[in-house]
Amino acid sequence: MDEIRQRIRDAVDAKLTTYKDLSAAIGRNHAYVQQFVERGTPQELRQRDVETILGVIDGAGSRPAPRRGFAPVLVPGEQLVRGDRRLPVYAAARGGDGHVIVTFDPVEYVKMPTILESVRGGYGLLITGDSMVPAYWPGDTALIHPSLPAQRDTDVVLYHTPPEPKGGDEAMIKRLVGMSEREWTLQQYQPANIFKEFRADWPVCHRVVGKYNSR
Repeated sequence: MDEIRQRIRDAVDAKLTTYKDLSAAIGRNHAYVQQFVERGTPQELRQRDVETILGVIDGAGSRPAPRRGFAPVLVPGEQLVRGDRRLPVYAAARGGDGHVIVTFDPVEYVKMPTILESVRGGYGLLITGDSMVPAYWPGDTALIHPSLPAQRDTDVVLYHTPPEPKGGDEAMIKRLVGMSEREWTLQQYQPANIFKEFRADWPVCHRVVGKYNSR
């Protein structure tokens, strides 16, 4: 793994790629590869992830690095979703003040994204309302990891109480721009607003790790 870390570091230093793009190529959150290289977490990558990353690096090294802008990486579909597993999707009914009422009774099952394939309790949330447009449009499905810790500059779903099967729980999906021991600092886009909520009122925080566009 030390040799893999060095190859990744050299490619990023040479501006052939970025940690964010390499993380996206293996279906992980934007900081996953950087943490692997700089912090040693995880200690090892799956062999298929190593092959994907080296393929991206070798492909980037065979052509001039772009001077500016975003260079998309094409990822095979089998590396993004699992055809043999399904992810439950829950519906959210519009509530007041940009809140929604989530019913934990699946309305459908969709292909399992690899980023959630080993996550206990992972789920999709069908978006309603327009408070987070253009990040999420009505009909999009947010992909939720319920066990990741709260992290600044990520999208989150906050609940008053731990969600329960068949229950109806008030929730809101927002951008987490800051936090303290007492408060969350949240952002929404429509209308544009940055505001605070007490963590005692919204103690349950689930991280959004991706989305499926409406179809």
